[in-house]
Order: sequence, then structure tokens, then C-alpha cells
Amino acid sequence: MSELQRSILVYEPQASALKRTLALVEQTGYRAIGATTAEQATAALSEESLVALLVAAGAPGVEFCHYLREFSGASLPIAALLGAVDETDAEVVAKMGADGYLRRPFTATALESFVSLARQLGRLRRQLIDLRGSVAELEQRLQRTAGPRRPGGFHSFEQVKDQLALEVRRAKRYGYPLAIMVVGIDPLPAPAGGAVLVPPPPEVTAGLAASIAKSVRAIDMPIHFAAERILVFLPHTDLAGAEEVGRRVKRRIMTITYRGGGKAVQLTASVGLAGMAPGEDLTFSRLVKSALAALKAAQLKGGNRVMKRVTRGTVLSNLAGGGS
Repeated sequence: MSELQRSILVYEPQASALKRTLALVEQTGYRAIGATTAEQATAALSEESLVALLVAAGAPGVEFCHYLREFSGASLPIAALLGAVDETDAEVVAKMGADGYLRRPFTATALESFVSLARQLGRLRRQLIDLRGSVAELEQRLQRTAGPRRPGGFHSFEQVKDQLALEVRRAKRYGYPLAIMVVGIDPLPAPAGGAVLVPPPPEVTAGLAASIAKSVRAIDMPIHFAAERILVFLPHTDLAGAEEVGRRVKRRIMTITYRGGGKAVQLTASVGLAGMAPGEDLTFSRLVKSALAALKAAQLKGGNRVMKRVTRGTVLSNLAGGGS
């Protein structure tokens, strides 16, 4: 965008203060548009070259900002204009619904920094709106495509794997982390008390599902993966966060006692983790295979532990918008 296209609207009811602020804006290289009334400021919103609004703190500014946010449909960044002895910046920004503030007299660097950061904030807000829409769409698809759920209210892997693969692609596009966690009950001693270990019975897996449901967030998705394994899809979660969730699940399962064959057995579980950091190019299937490999390694080491498989993918150069 050329300099002639970059304009900043200044809404300042006091004419003398407006004149000084317009001069400051023009010194920074922007085209300054002034308004002393809300009507003038509203009319100026049609300017296609506007990149930001500077609005004087005070009742008229608060009213104008509320109109701007709630009724005009404009999404321009707003800076509250403060004097040297005005109330604290946080109070003003909260009252006006502004994106930040500038104290007069401000410098060209301060103004340029505000515009740049406010643009980034705008892009992130638009991405957040897109992500919320994507989550709602995914939930609707799950409602349409999922059949009867397994014990614990979880979907089966076959029912949702395509939707989860789509969510991984969306995470790569928008550059947010995610993790895959696979939880498995460790083998139990044979009923006769021998040294042979046996797979847990179905009722134990049902207890596993209940424990996991109490240990994860509302946005996480537990899924029945196999007879004694549950996969948990953790959006917006890096490996460190997934490790904490895994430890929480493991601790909760250790509080469960299974009584079978006349013998009480304390349950333990192993957890395998894999994750994708922002900028990495991994597939859903590769993440699942890595989490399964980590689970197998945890159980081979004796079980009752959390292990992660660090899977390095190709680093994307251009994102949209910028063991224990």
C-alpha cells in the first residue's frame, strides 16, 4: 500500500487538540482525517484508505467506539488517545473497547508500531473466527456421521478418523499445535496368580474411558481406538501440555482397583504421545503411528509411565496469516 493510500482517522471533539494531533499524524507520513463530531467520524469511515482510528478518551469517544464495534461492521484497529495525566491505560482501553492506546505527544515510531501490531491482532481475530467456525462444522459432521457410541460416550476410531485428518490439515494451515495421546491399560496378572500377564477385560476398558473423560478438557476428543486402548485428540496442545494430561490420566487410573478371580488388582496405564508443532508438516496417520510406538515402548519398559515420540516433520515456510 502506498503512502497516499494510508490514512488515519482522528476523532477529537476539541478543535485545538485535534489540530495538534493531525499535525503529529501527518509528520509520520500518514494522511490525517480529522473529526470533531461522531457524525463526521462516521462519515469518514467510508474512506477505503483508512488503516487505523485514533479516538480521544472521554464519553464521546466511548460512545463512538461502541457504535463502531457493535453496529458499523468496521474492523479497523482503534487506539485510545491519552494525555500525560489521564486515567490508567487499562481502564481507558476497557471502557472504549480499543485495541491499545497512545499518549500525546506520540512519536512516529509509536504510531507505526501500533498500526503494525493492531493489523496482526486483526489477522489473529479473523483466524480465531475461522477456527471457531471450523470446530462448529466438525462437531456438526460428527453428529451426522457418527453411529452409536461406545462405553463412556466415545466415538469409534473408524467413525471419526476422516474428520480428525481434516483437523490436522487445518492445524497446519493456521499454525497451531496439536497432540495425539493413546492410553492403554497395562496387562493384568493371570487369575491364578501366575506370572503370565493377560489383557484387561471389557469392564476395565470401560473404567479407563470414564477416567479419561474426567481428565481432559471439553475441546479434547477421546476415541475408542482398540479393545483396551483409547486415543485422545488434543487440539491447540503442544507436547509439554499433552504430557501433563497424560500424567493426570495415569494418576487417576492408579486409583482404580479391579476385583477379578477373587483378587484385587490396582490398575495402571501407559500413555504414548506424539505432537505437531506450528510450522511442521505431518499427517494424522503418522501422528497416530508415533503415539502407538510410544505406548508400546512405555509398556515394554514395565508400564505405568508416559512416553512421547518426537516426530519431526518438514517445516512449512509460509503459514496462513503470518517420557516420565
